Formats: sequence, C-alpha cells, structure tokens
Amino acid sequence: MEQMKGSAMLLLELLILGGLRAGMGSAVLGTLDLQIDEEQPAGTIIGDISAGLPPGTSAYMYFISAQEGSGVSTDLGIDENTGIIKTARVLDRETRDHYSFIAVTPEGITVEVNIQVNDINDHAPAFPKQHSTLQIPEHTPTGSRFPLDPAFDADSGLLNTQGYVIKGGNVGQAFRLETRLGPNGVLYLDLVVSSVLDRENRSSYSLLLEAYDGGSPPRSTQMTLDVSIQDINDNAPSFNQSRYHTLISENLKPGSSILQVFASDADEGDNGDVIYEINRRQSDPDQYFTIDARTGVIKLNKGLDYEVRKVHELVVQARDKAVHPEVTTAFVTIHVRDYNDNQPTMTIIFLSEDGSPQISEGAQPGQYVARISVSDPDYGEYSNVNVTLEGGDGKFALTTKDNIIYLICVDQLLDREERDSYDLRVTATDSGTPPLRAESAFVLQVMDVNDNPPLFDQQEYKQSIPEVVYPGSFVLQVTARDKDQGPNGEVRYSIVHGHDTHSSWFAIDPATGIITTAAPLDYEKDPQPQLTVLATDRGTPALSSSAVVHVALQDVNDNEPVFRSNFYNVSLKENTPVGTCFLQVGTGVET
Repeated sequence: MEQMKGSAMLLLELLILGGLRAGMGSAVLGTLDLQIDEEQPAGTIIGDISAGLPPGTSAYMYFISAQEGSGVSTDLGIDENTGIIKTARVLDRETRDHYSFIAVTPEGITVEVNIQVNDINDHAPAFPKQHSTLQIPEHTPTGSRFPLDPAFDADSGLLNTQGYVIKGGNVGQAFRLETRLGPNGVLYLDLVVSSVLDRENRSSYSLLLEAYDGGSPPRSTQMTLDVSIQDINDNAPSFNQSRYHTLISENLKPGSSILQVFASDADEGDNGDVIYEINRRQSDPDQYFTIDARTGVIKLNKGLDYEVRKVHELVVQARDKAVHPEVTTAFVTIHVRDYNDNQPTMTIIFLSEDGSPQISEGAQPGQYVARISVSDPDYGEYSNVNVTLEGGDGKFALTTKDNIIYLICVDQLLDREERDSYDLRVTATDSGTPPLRAESAFVLQVMDVNDNPPLFDQQEYKQSIPEVVYPGSFVLQVTARDKDQGPNGEVRYSIVHGHDTHSSWFAIDPATGIITTAAPLDYEKDPQPQLTVLATDRGTPALSSSAVVHVALQDVNDNEPVFRSNFYNVSLKENTPVGTCFLQVGTGVET
C-alpha cells in the first residue's frame, strides 16, 4: 500500500512538472475557495474540487498534494475519484483556521484549494481566576481606577469578549466598570470608585462580575471579586463622657483605683488602638495620680491632704497609635473628703438622649430624669445608705424599691418660661457613727417645647398717613414676642389678605414686622383700609396669633370740581323783579 501511495505521489509530481515544462502559457491553473463552520460533525461535505476546474473541463480522478503537517490528510476526507471534500473529524478553528492543498487531474489541470474554517461562538469568555481579592483604602477619591484581570475568549471578532457588568453585591452603587480595548484586541477592565468609601459604614464588598461575548445568544462567565476597604485614621478616639467626677477619701492608700475612663475609636488596627495619658503640662504636675495607658484606670500615686487641696482636676488624653495620631481630651474632677473612713459611692446616669442633665418641659409627672446607684464599701451596721434629693422647688421627687437603685422623677408639671433650670443635689448618707455621706450637685436644664404662641404688644394698631405716598413708604411696625426659645421662639410676620380689605395696598417685612405701602393708596376708594397681621413661630407644629391694623388715610386735594350739568337753559318773564334768583348751579366735588 505504501508502495502504491508513493507511486501516486511520484506520478503527481511528474504531471505537475510535465505541465510546467510544457510551457508556462499552456499550464492550466484553477483556484477553489471554500468555507465551513467549525464544530461540524465528521463527514460534513465541504465542497467539490470540480468546481475549481476551468469551464468546459471535467476529471475522472485527482491527485492530491498537501504539505506535511497541514492537517489535510488527518482532518479532511478527499475522494480522489469524485473530488468531494468532507470533514474527517470535528474541526476547531481555534486549533487550525484554514487548510490548503493542490489537486491535479491526469490531464495536468491544477486546482489550488483553500478552505477557510469559520468561527462560531463555541467559547465563553473566561476570567483567569474565579475568585479574586482587591484592597482599596477608604475615602479613595471617586473616579479612581483599579485594573482587573480581563476575561479571554478564544473566539474572534464579535464573538470575542464585548463587555463586563456587575451582577450583584454593589451596595450603594459604590463601583462601576469601565473598559478599554488594547492594541492586542483584548478588552481590558478597570474597577472605578463611584462613591465615597467609608470603612466604618461598610468594610467589604463582594462583587459578582460577568463577562459576555457578542454571540447570539451571548455566552458569559462570572467571577467573584472581594473588595476589602482598608482603614485610614479618619476617626479620633471618643470618650463615653466628656467630664468625669469622683469623690475619694483623703486617707485612700496609694495604688488604689479611683475611676476608669473609656474611649473608643471606630478605626481598626493601630488606627483604632487607644492609649491613655495624663497631660502633665495642663494638670497634676505633682503626679498625685497615674493612669494605665491600656485600660484607662486612674490610680492614686501618693497620699492626699484635704487641708492642702480639696479638688484635683485632671486633663486625660486618649490617642490612637496611628503614624499621625488623633487625640481627644476629657476632664476628670476628683473631690477629696476630709474623713478617714469609707463613704458611700454614688453613680448618676441621666436618662436624656445625650446623657446630659436635661428634661423636656413637656415631661409628665412620673417621667424619669436620672438613675442613681449607691453602694457602701463598709459592711454590717454601715451597709445601710439613705439617699435624699434637695432643690427643685418640689418639681422633682426621689423613688426607690430596693434602697440600691434610686430614680429621680418629675413630680409636678414644668414650665421653662417660668424657670429654665433647677439646682439639684443628691446626698447618700450611711448609718455609721459619725455618718459619712457622698454628694452630687448638678444643674438640670429644662428643654423648651413649643407651647407658647407669639403675642403682639397690641391687639389693634392704628396709624394715620396721607393718601398720596410712594410705594414702599413706612406705615408702622408691629411687634410680637414668643416666650419659647430657639426656633420655637423665632417670629415671622405676614399679612392675611382678604377680599374688599385693600390689604394688598400694604406689605410687611417677615423678620422685622415693618409695614410699608406696596401700591398707590386711594382715600376715595377706602378712607380706612384695615389689614390683619399674622405672627407665626418656627416650631413644629407652628403656633401663631393675629392683630388688626387700622390705617386712616388723610385726604389730599387730588380731584377737580365738576358741574352737575354741562348745559343750563332758563326762561324769564320780561317784568321779573331785580334780585330774583332764576337759576342755581351746583358742583360735585369728590373729597
């Protein structure tokens, strides 16, 4: 068989050589260009070699010549008798996109056959990784780009990768995708920051990215991109209260714990790691106290003397451990008592929204103001502590169920306009001999509610002005006062316009209450125009009151006399006596 195949190839070479030697002008050369889509099943007919023969010629057999490694002998099936070309296997354009061979008839006619393998959308775009991570610092400027690995598609042209979308996880539309086509035809991908990134609000995003090609229908693939928001030191430590108070005995032993301050930092790592220190330049230069840098526990460093100093003020700083640290300050007031034993301890927690000593004037009797917890380090006969409340003019009361937790509550209705603050003092006294006590004094602020409408100085105002004045002329100023404070006490003025009142002749400044003319006045139309002025505060809901303004217009000579008739006709007898009144004419003058 090999011998026959070798003989056929030798014959084909002789035929081609003979045809060429017969003269270049007499050689017959035809071409045949064929196409077939990839992935067609084996045995699919591609074409017929005879279609490439010159018109009017035919052949009963063909000699085939192809270069070694061209894939013709392995991938194609060529019938040498009929010239029918079929696929011998499933073709893959991504492996080989064309085939070429030469077919020669016994008569020496040569046909060059070229077969183009067409691409079909048999590949989806593929990301290099199905899962990837990316770190982005918080507060990165919007518009910042971060290149991502593109998806590659073995197909070509429009069947290659055409775009990318974020399919999920893009909370708040924090990111968007932008693409750019590289010179190598690859569609590169950038992740672009679209909004402000705040790690303290959201520390990570899990984005589901999808790449798609241009097929119909398109093929796509997805990958997960985990974006971690890196912390920057954009938060300062925050104390749980700006001022701390404590009461200690002058015989407290050095090394004893006094109180603990606490500050938190919303950042993470060193940016959120808080350390404490006492500012020695501003407080405690004699180092009576120390503070644990990690826990914030303040301890007594050396003995105290009540007669030398009764109150110590400490400036405590909390700083984070960032390269450029943020620092926050709190104040600690330490009162020294001149007793050489233990006294009750008392903690007051105010139940307002911000933890400060305040109560709304709209609070009803029974509403709680503060929670007081008391304890006594003594035991036995000294464990009983009595708590009393002083001040407040009977507006507040103290209640307890277990003599450990006490509650300050409203006992009578409050009116901030009558009194906006109360000095209260809470005293905890033990039953020792002599009895010891702890005190805490504070000013309780009464917060305003909008319970007072603005009130005019007068319910009626009167003013007289000439009828001929220029628009914008001053008429008078009304004044209303509101006992409330803040927006509840801010007054705005307006005119209530009505029919037949000619209130449109006037305007009012909403802030000052100054009334001016807004249009020409006419005494003859309305000698005493009247307008209603409204004063409204800016509370929620707003309260208002009204006053009436009477304006008396002073007439001016702005009209000519007019005869009652344009023509008078009178007849007299010739003997009418002298002095007889024979006609009376009259004028109508508008005043």
